[in-house]
Amino acid sequence: MAADSGKQSLGIWMTTALVIGNMIGAGIFMMPAALAGFGGISILGWLASSAGALILARVFSALTKLVPNSNGGPYAFAKAGFGDYIGFLVAWGYWVSIWIANAAITIAFISAMSVFFPVFKTHSLVAVGASLATIWGLTWYNSLGVRSSGKMQVITTLLKLIPIVIIIIGGFFYFDASNFIPFNASQTTSLAAIAATGTLTFYSFLGFESATVPSDKVRDPKKTIPRATLWGTLITTAVYILSTVVIMGMIPAAELAVSAAPFADAMQIMSGKFGAGFVAAGVAIASFGALNGWIFIQ
Repeated sequence: MAADSGKQSLGIWMTTALVIGNMIGAGIFMMPAALAGFGGISILGWLASSAGALILARVFSALTKLVPNSNGGPYAFAKAGFGDYIGFLVAWGYWVSIWIANAAITIAFISAMSVFFPVFKTHSLVAVGASLATIWGLTWYNSLGVRSSGKMQVITTLLKLIPIVIIIIGGFFYFDASNFIPFNASQTTSLAAIAATGTLTFYSFLGFESATVPSDKVRDPKKTIPRATLWGTLITTAVYILSTVVIMGMIPAAELAVSAAPFADAMQIMSGKFGAGFVAAGVAIASFGALNGWIFIQ
């Protein structure tokens, strides 16, 4: 079946949601706490890593147009440039990294769901059973076709962005610029702090290549994949940086550094106890959506 014909293909919205959804998982909800020890200079680290991610997104977009058969994304590019052996190594390593990551994403999902189902905290066998059921269920769902996967990705991406956008908008009303003093709290040079935070934050951009992998299932891939890759990376960059700036402005660095749930703490400042549950739901949806997207890629 041709990539741009039939109903079983991904359009621009689904492909962009795949990129955003695979990048924005559970990790974003802990990133402000991880960066708090560096201070406001971590924003420069975000800018550095986002610049690198956008350059790579542009490279992948260009490769999609240059490589005749780019199905497989990184595998196809490596094979075209360096031959079968290197292509195999890239494909194998990429595939292994995905199913290992899926285990971690599933753990994050069950941990978030334990807020609503405490049995997951007290009975490990129940938690393991729920984890396996989640993986099996999404694997079955993805086997129904790419459109099913795409629809799920659009829905979960929109839902996961809701609590983040609410915090970004509402948090400015609780913003205190003095929380950014000292700007470099790491007791290292500014360059070292930017390098360290850039390394930490760049991990959050893994997934920008997602649109390139199922190119044979994308409608008009030569146009759709570059647009989805660039727009998905740009939107994710804006979400990452704005949410980090707002939360750092809402919560003093000393408190933020030891926070187990910085987004929940921020939402609690805005809306009381309701906020913690709301963010927990957001984490669960973010993890579930990322798991759906990565199982599709896998």
